Amino acid sequence: MNLYGGITSGFGTLMIAVVAGGSLLLPGRTALLFAALATLAILGHEIYASLNGIFEKTAYTQAGLLGAALFATALLAITLAHRATESAKLAAQRGVDLANLAKLNEHLINRMEAGIMVVDDDGTIRMHNHAAWKLLNQPEINEQSKLLDISMPLFDLYKSWNKAAENPAFRNHLGKLKRANLADLQVRIVPVGLRKHDKGSVIYLNDNTEVDKQIQETKLASLGRLTASIAHEIRNPLGAISHAAQLLDESSELHKADKRLATIIQDQSVRLNNIINNVLRLSRREKPKPEKIELNTWLRNFLEEFTRTNDLQDDRVSLKITPPDGNVTMDANNLHQVLWNLCKNAKKYGASLGENVCIQLLANTNHPGTPPYLDVIDNGPGISAEHQSQLFEPFFTTSDTGTGLGLYLSRELCKNNGGDLRYINMPEGGSCFRIEFPSPINCGES
Repeated sequence: MNLYGGITSGFGTLMIAVVAGGSLLLPGRTALLFAALATLAILGHEIYASLNGIFEKTAYTQAGLLGAALFATALLAITLAHRATESAKLAAQRGVDLANLAKLNEHLINRMEAGIMVVDDDGTIRMHNHAAWKLLNQPEINEQSKLLDISMPLFDLYKSWNKAAENPAFRNHLGKLKRANLADLQVRIVPVGLRKHDKGSVIYLNDNTEVDKQIQETKLASLGRLTASIAHEIRNPLGAISHAAQLLDESSELHKADKRLATIIQDQSVRLNNIINNVLRLSRREKPKPEKIELNTWLRNFLEEFTRTNDLQDDRVSLKITPPDGNVTMDANNLHQVLWNLCKNAKKYGASLGENVCIQLLANTNHPGTPPYLDVIDNGPGISAEHQSQLFEPFFTTSDTGTGLGLYLSRELCKNNGGDLRYINMPEGGSCFRIEFPSPINCGES
């Protein structure tokens, strides 16, 4: 700058660019120090030139203005640098948030029970979850896989959707996909733009088995409420019957055999009243009162009562408990009702043609890998495969005199106690109903 006439030559303005660049790269205070040093250098140069008579005229005013411009440039550059830094931090944070959101979406999609596939307009599979892979019989899917190669019926359904989607009023498409030896799939296709000019779509796959199961559970809940209403209506006439039997039993003119019949009426009225209370408690979802039951004593008392009430010979029933001192936890009244119903069914349906009924009770409270259970086994012809799927539905019965509520209520009582009731096929013949008790760890036992 000294060679071209000093500050008045205009070359001093080049320092503005230098200060601006330095201010963008350096921290705030350092940038101001950089501007201050440049200003001092300009003023020092003017003082030196004035003292030595290098220039004809001094330019202190221009030097001061240039110094002020340097400070202004430094401040402006600092502000811009700060904003750029904040923008970079925000962009980095947004990038992290987007990455986390993408991982969360991927996790949620993979955890969904419904199958989900994202496909391009040409049928290329962009994304799918584990449920879709499983519902489509576990095909091999990669980044270049086509819907045509994975499932021809699904591709045909997608093509028909593409044609229908040309209608502006069209939003989505519902259809069914047939699978060999498996339940039908419910298919729903929804358009989504993956890229510009890309008419991609999301394909939802639902197993109709689960849908039918939910419908069935809703139906059973409604029937359960109906059962509770019926039980409530039975209570009043039952009270009258029980009271009449009690008065009859107190009569001095009643014969001994008739007194026994009156006693049976009272006993069964009490039992029926307990059943009604259990049904009403079940409908209100009241918590059962679980207690520790010593199976050996409890089951022997139960069998004595059952054989006496049903005129059954003692040798027609057998009991085996493993280990002999095994215990279970359940509401005793609920267990009595469930077991009574199962044994009554075994007595009624369990005997094969020309044979006497034989009922076996097999209990095991220490079987590895299974919860404590009690099997009720008969020697009958068993239950056909077509009826097994309907066994626990309310009002299902194969008898003209049955109500079809016994097994349904028995299973609900078991579930309400934390257990279950299942039917087990017997290869050698006969029927087996298994009462599964809650495991000791779930009952708080050591």
